[in-house]
This record gives sequence, C-alpha cells and structure tokens, in this order.
Amino acid sequence: MKRILSYCSLVVLAMLLVGCGTSRQNEIDLTPEEILSRSAERMIDLQGFEFLIDRSGESVFLDLEETISFSRAAGKYTAPDHVQAEVRVVAPGLVTEVHIIRIKEEQWETNLLTGDWQPSDPRYSFNLALLFDAEIGIQAILNHDITNPILVGYEELPETPGKELLYIEATLEGGRAYQMSYGMIDNEALPIKVWIDPNSFDLHRILMTDPADPGDDEDTLWQIDFWSFGSTFEIVEPVLSNE
Repeated sequence: MKRILSYCSLVVLAMLLVGCGTSRQNEIDLTPEEILSRSAERMIDLQGFEFLIDRSGESVFLDLEETISFSRAAGKYTAPDHVQAEVRVVAPGLVTEVHIIRIKEEQWETNLLTGDWQPSDPRYSFNLALLFDAEIGIQAILNHDITNPILVGYEELPETPGKELLYIEATLEGGRAYQMSYGMIDNEALPIKVWIDPNSFDLHRILMTDPADPGDDEDTLWQIDFWSFGSTFEIVEPVLSNE
C-alpha cells in the first residue's frame, strides 16, 4: 500500500511540475519584441502610476553652465499630462529638493533658496511629462528604440520579493532618450535592462548605462522604477507666492 501511495504521489507531483513548466514556458515563448510591445501598450493604457528616477555615477547637469546637477526624481503621473515630482538637485554648496508640477503645457517649481512656487525656468528645468509621452517617451522607446533584445529569463527585484519578472537585456538607440531627457542622456547606443510583469506586462524597472565620456571617471547609471499601476492622483496648480 505504501508503495502504491508513493507512486501516486510522484505522479501527482510530476503533473504539477509539468503544469507549472508549461505556464512558464508559454510566457518565455513570447519573443522579447512582443513582450516590450505589450509593455508599451500597457503603459499607454494606464491611468497613472508612481515612479522613481535615480541617477548614480558621473554627474549630469540641467543647465549649460553645469552648475545645477540632477540626482533623482520621485513622483506621480496621471494620464495624459499631469505630473508631480520632488527632484533632488545639487548646486554649489547646496543639495536640495525642488518640487515640480506639470499640467498640460504649464510647469511650476519651488525656488531653490526660498521654496516658494514659481513658473519653471526652461533653462534649468526639463518637462517630466515627456518621459511618459506616447511619441517620445518611455512607451515609444519600448516600441521603437530597443534593438537586439534578449530574454534572459525570470528575476526577482529586491523591492518585490517573491514576484518573478521577465528580465530582458538589449541596446537602446539614444536619440529619443536624449530628447526626452533634455540632453542628460547621451545621444548614442546604450546598454539597457528591463523587468516586466509576465502577466500584466507592467514595466517595473528600466536600467540604462551611459558610458563615461572622455575625461570622466564613471559611467552614469539611470534607474527608473514604477509602481501603483493604474492609480490616479489629484495634481492641481500650485499657489504662487505673488498671488
């Protein structure tokens, strides 16, 4: 009797393993291009999400004089063109957070020194809404600018333990990324890695490596994370200090 039970248990276990393997294999059978395209479509359809842009390595600057460098931005996006973010910048003798609100064609920010709201100065600001623009933003990059993608397999991120994501390595053509970042990302081919949910095709992370320019010591790493998929946020025009 024990032998019969053991045999039955092995059969059931084998069936479960085959079932699990088939499910995962179906996901892997999608081409990397199809996975990226579905992720782009998913992002276009989302009503909103939260994001974090984290730069490390060599400094990048928001101004031609190279006095104000970009460090990171954490924010919320509500489709189609409302963005609110806290941007960490580094200026001579100063590290501070600048709050930015973008609604349609207008953008405001807090003053570096006083913290008062004011219209954004285009010389020192970039339009965060461009990151999520269907024509030149991340969605368009996923659809048109990633070449030679390789589906490496499944991988968990430390921020989402237990959640296996599709992990793709590829090359990013830099033109669109250069445009959407106001020149902070070089206009050249860059290595890129992406992590995508195999069920919803939500894009959880992008990691781009911008190789060091001649004379620089470090590469610049751009990591963009997304979460709160499908959420919407109330983003309203700020009250300016002179009103």
